[in-house]
Amino acid sequence: MKAMNDTNPEMRKKQLEIIFQMTPRQRFEQGLQMIDFVRNTVENSIKKKIPDISATQLKIEIFKRYYGKDFSESEKTRIIQHFLALENQMLSS
Repeated sequence: MKAMNDTNPEMRKKQLEIIFQMTPRQRFEQGLQMIDFVRNTVENSIKKKIPDISATQLKIEIFKRYYGKDFSESEKTRIIQHFLALENQMLSS
């Protein structure tokens, strides 16, 4: 995947100055916030297309969105079957 690089060099330098003024903990927390934001964005996008999606199906759709190109079709099928088996196991408990 090609990274976007549409920030002019002066602004990029300023961004890096701000980031490196943060403590390691602050940078870590900011990273976690970014991950949460992206996950929420992906979840909301999926829920908008499939409003009545189950929790397990949502996990499957998120998996496919994040990792759909990283696994072969047989690997994806096996992983999705695992999600479904876990759901069945939880329902039968």
